[in-house]
Amino acid sequence: MKKKMSFQSFIIAGIRNKPGRNLATAFCFAFIAANIFSGQYLIAGAVGSVNQGVSRMGADFIVAPIEYTVLLRGSGPENTFAIVKTLPTVWRMNNNRMDTIGNVQGVIGISPQLYVATINASELSSLPVDIFGFDPETDFTIQPWLRQPLKNPLSQGEVIVGHQITGDILSKVQVSNRSYTIAGRLDPTQSAADTTIFMGLDDAYSLAQTEGVVPLSAPRISRGDINAVLVRIQPGEDPDPIGARIRRSFPPSQVTVIGRHFTLDPISQDIQGLPGLLKIISLVIVVATFPLIALIAAMVTHERQREIGLIRSMGAKRNVIFSLVIVESLFLAAIGGIAGVAASLIAFLLLNTTGILNSALQVSFRQPAVADTGYMAGIALFVVIAIGGIASLVPAYTSSRMNPYDAIRGEDR
Repeated sequence: MKKKMSFQSFIIAGIRNKPGRNLATAFCFAFIAANIFSGQYLIAGAVGSVNQGVSRMGADFIVAPIEYTVLLRGSGPENTFAIVKTLPTVWRMNNNRMDTIGNVQGVIGISPQLYVATINASELSSLPVDIFGFDPETDFTIQPWLRQPLKNPLSQGEVIVGHQITGDILSKVQVSNRSYTIAGRLDPTQSAADTTIFMGLDDAYSLAQTEGVVPLSAPRISRGDINAVLVRIQPGEDPDPIGARIRRSFPPSQVTVIGRHFTLDPISQDIQGLPGLLKIISLVIVVATFPLIALIAAMVTHERQREIGLIRSMGAKRNVIFSLVIVESLFLAAIGGIAGVAASLIAFLLLNTTGILNSALQVSFRQPAVADTGYMAGIALFVVIAIGGIASLVPAYTSSRMNPYDAIRGEDR
């Protein structure tokens, strides 16, 4: 009894009968998929590091009481540090000035900070420890320095500690007989933030009312008092006019507007331009793969001339030959693409775990999220399969138009 071979069975049989050729073809697809996925994966990690670097540049301005300039030690209005936190000072203002600052054209973010006190606590640090209050919901200078993002928003009774403060995540710290839970820890900032405890403003106001926390020589802290407002401006905007507009919003000699040092602005702009450059490189890689896939498809089709001629001589229609070449190319592309992506992902995970990736790239590589990784894998597979299908169109059409007799003879020459 004759058994009719299905289209799928014929393709699988053809692949199994030429394992060396098809393994080599699948390997080429795997190599291309691995390059596409690797490029996207490295770009995503680099963009994560770049975005973190930009966010860690701190605020563009500090708006503080006019007396704040006394603490700048003659450095003038152009500080040489990234603005992460305000300096410890007893000069304060009311937070109702935030609305005025937030309405200034070009300002896109504002966040208050309150200096509470400096304490000596050998169990926390060998150096004096600053206590600061901040608003976690509007903050854009402290939390970007977190070693690991907070699992939940900072709540009452929780604090973020600097790099040099003793204590593990979820452990307790004692400040003037008050207990707080460490919710996050900062990376080293090479600044006074390394020996600072940051808590929500409500906790800061409550702590300030505790006897002995605020020195008797300092003014009492009332709810609504803040030491400074940290300001972020629209990216690409000239900071000088915006700083001038903020100054004009208040009576003279009432507030000072201190900008980030001008030498940091070109660095920030260069960093922000890197993701676009990396994406262009990735596009070049994808475009460069097309001729290679087309060459592979043409070589495979040429190598199978006699086989195609025999099938045509047995009565196979042209559309069957056309579909056979296309589907087989897509199948090999899918198998190779999956293998290439899987191998690349495993390699990156191993390199990142051992720290080799950070050393090789000379940057702190931020591993993309699982959802982003899955998206990039899907893109790589889609691109490889699409390129495989498009590149095999011409060989498939040529094969379907072959004269069976010429195809069989051509293989024997």
